[in-house]
Amino acid sequence: MTIDLTIIGIVFALILAIIFFSAIVLYLSFRIKETFRKETRRGFTIVKVGFLIGILFLAGGIFYFFANTIGNMTNPAAPSPLDPYLSLTVSYPHTVTVNSQFTIAFTILNPTNITAHGATIQANILFADFAIETSTHEVLGNVIKIGDVEPGTTIISLELSTPNNPRTFTDTASLFFQERTSPVTQEITIKVEDEANYSPSPLPSSVPTPTPSSTEPPLPILTLSVSYPASVSQNSNLTMSFTIRNIGESTAHGATIEANVLLTEFTVVSSTREISGNVVNIGDVPPGTTIISLQLLSPNRPGTIIDAISLSFQEMTAPVTQEIAITIRGGQ
Repeated sequence: MTIDLTIIGIVFALILAIIFFSAIVLYLSFRIKETFRKETRRGFTIVKVGFLIGILFLAGGIFYFFANTIGNMTNPAAPSPLDPYLSLTVSYPHTVTVNSQFTIAFTILNPTNITAHGATIQANILFADFAIETSTHEVLGNVIKIGDVEPGTTIISLELSTPNNPRTFTDTASLFFQERTSPVTQEITIKVEDEANYSPSPLPSSVPTPTPSSTEPPLPILTLSVSYPASVSQNSNLTMSFTIRNIGESTAHGATIEANVLLTEFTVVSSTREISGNVVNIGDVPPGTTIISLQLLSPNRPGTIIDAISLSFQEMTAPVTQEIAITIRGGQ
């Protein structure tokens, strides 16, 4: 246990001040008593009593002031309400062709019960190199204006056009909001390649000439959002939902959702999909929305469970991750 020497010094100084003030009061009281001892008139008696009462009120006021000063120093102000916590994930194809269009989605999760204000997403070069065709939110320069982010999931989707020169673009997307001084960042790397032109070689007449292959279908683009109560009682049931949106035009195959500690700390009561260990097996995810729901039983001890949920599928280059935090309260 640490000792605050500043507080100890202030206490000693106040003790000395109280002793000095008490000595002055006693001295004045005796002097007044000596001066007015022989005086028996009512007027002098009233003056003596009034003076002593005034001294007592003055002493009480000084002691009250000292007590408030010490109280304010030893008891800090009550903490401000919990600030919102936001996480950011970015979903996009990592390889595109020149002069084509693709969709990039920014998924913001607010797992708290408090609204984040004045949220914006800022990029350095993304919107300078890729032209914006459509957007679900207003874009000014290199900034996407989002505004207030309510508890839950917010998705910002943009349709972008690729440049006409092949190269690899690397950028950082930064999420800002009023309640946080440092931004939440995500790295973005997009490789723009030349469109493949196939020129089949001449073949003997006995061998049929194959039809030139068409361009490969676009890769699926998946986003993940997790819905759950931010705070539950111990030994109670809760429902957790995983919402997967495939905003591409092709089906994602072999999708799974993996957790680190969630399915170890919480007991699975029921699930709409098969669970093996800490993995939820989903399978194919067609274009559109897929929802997986789990009924969980919270642990029997209070605390905060923090985990990272990862969505994986065969066509991905990197998993889609989402952080979760659940507070377990004591009692029922």
